[in-house]
Amino acid sequence: MESSDSKPRSPIPPATPSAPANETYRPNSIATRLTEAEFAEVESAAASARQKVAEWLRDAALAQARAVGDENTASILLAEVMGMRALMLNLFAKASEGPLTAEDMRKISAYADSIKELKAEEILARRRRKGPGTPEGSR
Repeated sequence: MESSDSKPRSPIPPATPSAPANETYRPNSIATRLTEAEFAEVESAAASARQKVAEWLRDAALAQARAVGDENTASILLAEVMGMRALMLNLFAKASEGPLTAEDMRKISAYADSIKELKAEEILARRRRKGPGTPEGSR
């Protein structure tokens, strides 16, 4: 008579945590500490997006992590806008004095090109000092 231990057994895979069918299983977590005011901001943002706080934080963290080069692109675009602003303002000012010459156009264009990065950096520096989400006009 054979013992029950000598029977070949069929391999059974180990049990894995089951995730709801509509979600991906996420075994890792990240913790952080927030002030009451910061937590209220996060809760409000999550509620506005009609998401749970954890979902909103995950989306925000992943969006930030995946936003490679966005800061660089934003500063380049801002510099170009500042260049166009300088160009337009100076063109209108000079044109109000009379006809523009080719030399006037060259000087105005060169000036706009020379200041656009500086002006963009000044705006970005002011924004960094004020913090994200702070309206530009409030102090």
